[in-house]
Amino acid sequence: MENSLEKIIKLLVKSVLMGTANKLPGISGGLVALITGFYEEMIESFKKLDLNFFKALLKRDFNLLIKNYNVFFLLTILLGIIISYFTTSQILDYLFIKSELYVWSVFFGMVVGSIFILLNKNRINNKYDFYFVLIGLLFGILISNIDPFTENKNLFFIFFCGFISICGMIIPGISGSFLLIILGNYKLLLVDSVNNLLYLLKSFFSDEYNYVIDYDLIYVLIIFCIGSIFGLVVLSSLLSYLIRNFNDKINNLIIGFVSGSLLIIWPWRKVSKETVISEHSLTEDSFMRFMPDLKNFENIVALGLIILGCIFIIYVENYAKRKKNLRINR
Repeated sequence: MENSLEKIIKLLVKSVLMGTANKLPGISGGLVALITGFYEEMIESFKKLDLNFFKALLKRDFNLLIKNYNVFFLLTILLGIIISYFTTSQILDYLFIKSELYVWSVFFGMVVGSIFILLNKNRINNKYDFYFVLIGLLFGILISNIDPFTENKNLFFIFFCGFISICGMIIPGISGSFLLIILGNYKLLLVDSVNNLLYLLKSFFSDEYNYVIDYDLIYVLIIFCIGSIFGLVVLSSLLSYLIRNFNDKINNLIIGFVSGSLLIIWPWRKVSKETVISEHSLTEDSFMRFMPDLKNFENIVALGLIILGCIFIIYVENYAKRKKNLRINR
């Protein structure tokens, strides 16, 4: 029988994996929670969060928090997510600098893989299934072809991003990171702002670090976290109800929407125009997508990474199925 410390360490490791998955388009943190066996307890714990929880938190009524809200479980998950965000953001920042094409290629493959998984899970058996896929597809195509969403630091919009992106932790199959890409704030929220906070913390503890700290990004990250917590409290019960009662319809909408919006993360694109937004030299880029030249070795590598990203997602899903079957058979 494993002791409490062993349970906490195992949950912490699982939470780090879930937090890492939350930052990868095409794979949801909820799926990792399902694979590693703590999804149901996580959802039930989230559903219990209410106004009384926050009152007890403000009053520091720790006895009530421990008794009614599974607080040690939630704190361990939160710590794991925080650890993963700092470590993964550094890796992603480095990879974006080294080769943005390769990063987007892997992401594109992951999203394509997730579409295959959803199609395999959700057979289109009648015209009503097709209608839901079509509605999602048309909406996705519309999003892909309007002026692209650009990085936006408006705090109300940042709050909305946090509110929406939390879906990836609640619903296995929905990628919160992909939603942030669509909204234009993926790099701002999951890479730049997290790294900026890390630099701030390093500067507190050591005089050797001379990073330039952007305090606006600190505010952005705080508002994003508040939006995520609010979304978690508000959406967990609603989404849990929708999944139980309308799972097929939701999946069909997702299949159509994700398929239609694939162009948003097409790896081969270049800036077609650049517009000055204000006197502070902020710019808005419009991208022109193009087909790759397969005589170029870099493009061949990018195609290989798309395939690898797709295979990785399908492998993770199949692994989740095997783990689930083993638990059922026991």
